[in-house]
Amino acid sequence: TVHMTFVASDLHLDHDNIIEYCDRPFESVEEMNETLVANWNDCVGPEDEVLYLGDLVPFERSDGVVLDWLDRLNGEFVFVRGNHDKAVPITSHESLEYGAGGQRFLLTHYPEEIPDNWDGWALYGHHHNNFPDQFPFLDPDQRRVNVSIELLGYEPISMDELLRWIAQGERLTVRPGVDRSTALQGGN
Repeated sequence: TVHMTFVASDLHLDHDNIIEYCDRPFESVEEMNETLVANWNDCVGPEDEVLYLGDLVPFERSDGVVLDWLDRLNGEFVFVRGNHDKAVPITSHESLEYGAGGQRFLLTHYPEEIPDNWDGWALYGHHHNNFPDQFPFLDPDQRRVNVSIELLGYEPISMDELLRWIAQGERLTVRPGVDRSTALQGGN
């Protein structure tokens, strides 16, 4: 079997405030958790690689809780730490360089930490769907991709699909095919 690579950020499992903060389309944190895990495992196989760009659970959770969630989510994680990842009991990184499809990628949680002189593409999260004009899914001028889970339609995106959108060169507020009414706040 061919293993695939997926990218995502900012699941915020167990984080009830995130539903209101990001206008997520869930009635409860339990529904959100179950939907995110089911969507994830529908996309990602156990052997697939996942570039995860931070904020898995709220920061006050223990490393045991983090391990429990990682056990439930398919994939081999390459973990870049976010501001909520205080207890990540697996190897993790502040940022990372990654190559795919002839492109160089900088993987980071915070777009603010992308160096001005970085000449490749950058993948990041952190801002969720809070400022889609400033931090859209795909910004070809800045060569940046916001992989916050809301803008992806609450599931990871494959690197193959991401490379196709990059090649098209269009600015995209949300991942094509995703319902804007659930991906963006107030459906904008």
